[in-house]
Amino acid sequence: MLEITNLRDGAVLNRHHGVETEEYLEIKVEGLADSPAQVTVNGMAAVRSDRNFSAAVRLTEKINKITVESSDYYGVRSQTITVVWDKKSFPRYNFFFDDCSFFLRAITLERPKSIFDEMFLGRLKQIHDKYGSKFMLNLFHHDDHHDFSISEMPEDYKAEFQANSDWLKMSFHAKSEFPDRPYQHADQEKLAADFDEIYREVCRFAGKECFIAPMVIHWAMTNPENFQVLKDRGTSCLAGGFIGSIAHIGEEHVVRVTDIGFHYEKDVALYIDSKHVFYDRFYDLFLLNNVTCCNYDDIDVLHEKFAALESDRDAINLMSHEQYSYPDYFNYIPNHLDRVEEACRLATEKGYKPAWFPMGILGNTAWEK
Repeated sequence: MLEITNLRDGAVLNRHHGVETEEYLEIKVEGLADSPAQVTVNGMAAVRSDRNFSAAVRLTEKINKITVESSDYYGVRSQTITVVWDKKSFPRYNFFFDDCSFFLRAITLERPKSIFDEMFLGRLKQIHDKYGSKFMLNLFHHDDHHDFSISEMPEDYKAEFQANSDWLKMSFHAKSEFPDRPYQHADQEKLAADFDEIYREVCRFAGKECFIAPMVIHWAMTNPENFQVLKDRGTSCLAGGFIGSIAHIGEEHVVRVTDIGFHYEKDVALYIDSKHVFYDRFYDLFLLNNVTCCNYDDIDVLHEKFAALESDRDAINLMSHEQYSYPDYFNYIPNHLDRVEEACRLATEKGYKPAWFPMGILGNTAWEK
């Protein structure tokens, strides 16, 4: 018997989990092994106490392997796990809006002098100006509520989009809102074609610097065989609910099941629920869940969720859905953008800095410097 007990494959570790220097992160590895066995951890003898063992390990790379080996007269056993060093980690937050198309329709129809004369973008700029917040707008190609396509968006505002691309970017979400879960059983060709169509349109009316790789697709659901389509187009992380997610306002669960989480099994979903971030070595992707979805959580709930944040949780993802901001949407929430601003204010108050999670390790680019 041989088992590492304090870490698992896919753990993402930072200064909260050990002693960090410029050269390494030193962590403690603990586990269980048969009592007579000699145990090594990455080739170094471990400290034994009955069936327990422990050893100090220094992580020196972004992706690290930890191998424990036990040897006795019954043979040699080993276990290897992969962990990530989130070097020079810092508190940071990402904010994305799903299901976006209403703001592009409004600009197309109203032809304002500035994109920030449009209600939704104007409020986001106010929030950015107050807190430095950065926003990802995940686009539908077609607005099923108004029969509008982003191919109708004029190029007149391209320079203004480019001038604000440091804090405002767009990404792929889906061809359209309906049918639900459009990529749950789609093949690679379908996903790639829809992605590339939206990418071309964003480049046309806003410029390629305004596009960012997606970290979620509509309903956070596609077969893992399709991940390579996203990775080839820059995706490095995926956000979802993974377990116990609600699909509509007011929904309640009796039993928590895995859903809205890219088909990951319950073991991984439960780990993400507890630790919030996971590295999938099979696909070289980071997975994370969300602190809040503002169209579900009113301001009092936001306060509760931010008060409950663990002190060692560095990377937090905030999200909402664009359409709840608009009075002509059947589920319009009058204070929706107030909730968005409050989430950004609370994140700032807690010491979190705005970041683009598709870059580096969830917005931490220390390994690229």
